[in-house]
Amino acid sequence: MSPAAVRTERVGPERSPAASRGSRRRVSHSTTLKDAAPASYHLVWITTLLLLTAGICMVLSVSMAEALHGGDKFVYVRPQAIAAGIGLVALVGLSRVDYSRLRAPSVMFLAVSAVLLLLVHVPGLGHSEGGSSSWLKLGPLTIQPSEVAKLAVVMAGAHLLSVRRVRTGDFGSYVWPFGMVAAAMCGLVVLEGDLGTAIIIAGLLLGILWLAGMKRSHWLAVSGASAAVAAAVVFSSSERKARILSFLDPSADPLGDSYQLWQSLVALGRGGWFGVGPGESIQKFQYLPEAHTDMIFSILGEEFGLVGTGLVLVLFGLFALACWQLARRCTDPMGKYLIAGCGMLVILQAVVNIGGVIGAMPLTGVPLPFISYGRSCLLVMLAAVGLILAVARRAPARAASSATRCENVADIDRGRRDGRARGPRPGAR
Repeated sequence: MSPAAVRTERVGPERSPAASRGSRRRVSHSTTLKDAAPASYHLVWITTLLLLTAGICMVLSVSMAEALHGGDKFVYVRPQAIAAGIGLVALVGLSRVDYSRLRAPSVMFLAVSAVLLLLVHVPGLGHSEGGSSSWLKLGPLTIQPSEVAKLAVVMAGAHLLSVRRVRTGDFGSYVWPFGMVAAAMCGLVVLEGDLGTAIIIAGLLLGILWLAGMKRSHWLAVSGASAAVAAAVVFSSSERKARILSFLDPSADPLGDSYQLWQSLVALGRGGWFGVGPGESIQKFQYLPEAHTDMIFSILGEEFGLVGTGLVLVLFGLFALACWQLARRCTDPMGKYLIAGCGMLVILQAVVNIGGVIGAMPLTGVPLPFISYGRSCLLVMLAAVGLILAVARRAPARAASSATRCENVADIDRGRRDGRARGPRPGAR
């Protein structure tokens, strides 16, 4: 055997440089987010489970207060635990779905959500509670369509803003159809009297538009118009106006409009550094209104103190960081917007709730994700986490070495030179 033949037998046929580069590109492009950023992927579901566990414990603590008045001591925790079990099953199921096949279902889901928002105004179906007609009774089940609408807006935005037409950067391609549809959903929620949820949906709309690469001047114009509409809605109602005034001056009416905020601050102050102990809260015994839903963070602060509330804030912060890392590394526009939108849904609602509880923002009546009592909210939040994991399991990842510092997250998707969105290129690293 000749020396050349020996070399060929041991080493194999020589590959051209172009073929080698193509092979490396295919390997790089096939790397998923889960493989490229395993820490972020696992951090999403770990923080979710920890927050959910804390929520079940807090709902149990508040539920026990009902036994003092002869009620069922498991009145809140039993349905919450059932919803958590169903939500975890939905989380696992959605995490194994191919998210790229959710384009058509996302539009159908948005349409169904709009129909449900209209049905709450039908006599015999709608149910009012806490000053808003946000609940829908379907036999033995009671659902809150406005919670479903938040996830529907995120899914529809991820689909509608990742199509080729939006890459032109034209203002109309952002506003129609996604902007107008999301604004209509906000209007339907406002008609229910649920301004807090409408604010969350508006925040999701603005956040996804920014991520999709909307020009700053256009985005600021949309933000200004949204703020003007929100101000008009607030001052058109005496109850909403009273909430704003009580936020600006809580001491003006501590036994009236500011009563809930004052009792919340009393609970947080009573907790001190380490709290009064698990289950030892006094404010949950009908001193603090809505202690099991909107104000459960105050009870957590009373029983576990600043250390306990700080740990919850850290968990939400880690969840946000993990979602940001996954969205930053994702090269598929739809997957990027889906991760970012679902992450914003959880974090934005947490910020609004905690901000109202500590007096940093007006009270809006939105529950704290994973912790407050609320079956519809819990199911939606767990489904959102399932979608994040679904994208991370299948979406292609950008190589860490190619990440660059940008002015904002929108720069990842579009080139600022020509103002157009920039999608993934075949073979991009």
